[in-house]
This record gives sequence, C-alpha cells and structure tokens, in this order.
Amino acid sequence: MEKSYKKRILFIGMPDMALVCLSKLKEKGINIVGVIPPAKTNSTYRLMVQTASNLGCKIIEYEKDLNEKSFLDKIRILRPDLGVVCSYNKKFPKELLRIPKDGFINLHPSKLPDYRGANPYSHVIMNGEKESAITLHFMDEEFDTGDIISQYRYSIDLNETMGTLFYRSNEMCASMLVEALDYYENNELPRKPQPVMKKEKKAYSLSFEKKNTFIDWSKSAVEVERFVRALNPFIGAVTMYKGYVVRINSAKVIKRKHNYPAGTIISAKNTIRIACGKDIIEPECIQFAGFFLCSAKEFIERVKPKKGEVLDNG
Repeated sequence: MEKSYKKRILFIGMPDMALVCLSKLKEKGINIVGVIPPAKTNSTYRLMVQTASNLGCKIIEYEKDLNEKSFLDKIRILRPDLGVVCSYNKKFPKELLRIPKDGFINLHPSKLPDYRGANPYSHVIMNGEKESAITLHFMDEEFDTGDIISQYRYSIDLNETMGTLFYRSNEMCASMLVEALDYYENNELPRKPQPVMKKEKKAYSLSFEKKNTFIDWSKSAVEVERFVRALNPFIGAVTMYKGYVVRINSAKVIKRKHNYPAGTIISAKNTIRIACGKDIIEPECIQFAGFFLCSAKEFIERVKPKKGEVLDNG
C-alpha cells in the first residue's frame, strides 16, 4: 500500500533539476499543491509549465517579480506547509519566505558553505576537487546561506565533465529530496548553522561575455584540461585563432618539457599540440567558430594551422 502524504508542498524550480525532482516527487505521491515556474521571459518557462501541467500540478505565475500582491495571495490560499526550491535564479523576498508554515528548503549542488553561487559543477572540476556534495538547507534572504538539513557527499570521477556531474547530481538531488520529505511528513526537519570558514571557495558564473571562459595557456596542461572538462558541454572553453573563436571540447595532457611561449602551436601534423605554462595539451574534439565540429585531424585538414602560430584569449 502506497503511503499517503498530507503535508502541503509548494514547489519552485527551473529545468533541468526541477524537472527531475518534480517528476520523482509526483511519482512517490508527495502532495504538491502548486508549482511556481521561472519568469515568463526565461527560456525554460514553457518547458517547466508544460511538464508541471502534464504531471497534473497547479501552476502559480507572476508577471514581473516575486513581490506581486496577487501572486503572493494565490500562494497564501494554498496554505503550504513547506516550500521546496530546485534551482532558481531570483532572490526570494521576506514576504514570500514567510508564507509556508515551515519555510522554504533548497537543494544546492555543493558542499556548503564552499561553492555558493551559480555554477558549482564547473568550479569543483576546475579546482581539481576529489569530492563534492548535495546540500539540502533552509532558505533565508541570501543565496545558499541558510541552516543545513542534510548533506550527501560523493566522489568526482577522474574524467568528470560539467555535463556528467550536472546529470548525476540531479538524480541525487531527487532521491535526497524524496527522503527528506518522507521524513518531514511526521517529523520536524533537523537544522544546523553552516560552519564559518576563513576562506570559502566561490562558484561565480561563467560566460563568454565575461571573458572568463577563455583558456589561460599560461597555466599547466593539467589545469587547462580540467578547465576544458569543467565547461563541457553547456558553456565551452574557448580560445582565439586568426580572429575566430575556437572551442575545445576535450583534450589530453602530454607530460613533456618545452621552451615555447604559452599558447604556441608546436605540432600540427596528425595531431595538434599546444604549449602550456607547463607541459603540453593535445585537443581531441574542436569546434571552429560556428562552422563545424570535428576531430583534431579534420581540423588540421580543413583549417591548416601552422607550427609556431599562437592562440590567444581575444
């Protein structure tokens, strides 16, 4: 016999994490009384609304921001016991945070307090972490600072990419949330303040526009290879070649000393080899501007790079 859940859960989220978690909660019979999708201007809005509607959920929308009286009144009518957040890009106003009887809880894909911010997935790989975590915590008016409910730690694979880590963590988030809400049905959720650390690791956003997705060839080949994996496939590690943006999707490290300036092409025969601050990187999968995606061999055949040419960061 399936368990009957009575606690009234308000769900807020954005794809993809929200889709995975909402589907799992509905499958388990959790009492979702309403779903708040992203803003109508967000590219994921339609997908979130369609998925929630297909799952039989009530949709609660706002026009411009989360402070709208009519929007808040619709939530009050639902009398939620708890709000659940699975990936959202807006701060919650005090008035919204106070509506659910037991507040809001949020899933953050890092070992809080480390890696607060928009993109923990990339930064744990870039920094060579061996372990990460999913943290379930209560929400306050700041991002990712509330009391911790539980934390699930897991190992980061040697060849992990942003994509593999993202999809793995989404599944872990869903399982962790089901377990927490099952416990919450008859118990008060535990909570403890986040530890105070002298220097917390950050998870700032990465984008081409901010120019922080460009490969720094002065770094070691090991660091460059990690950077490539950390941005694959959703963002992309890039460099400039003859005025064109070149995206490197995968590469391997060649442990070899050299005397070339960082960013110099030192071989362009069957493979491309590029000098780093230490050792050499060998790109394997390359995208040339918006023209084509190819192997290193095809890139050599079509673009004809020359030994001695230098890649830069624009």
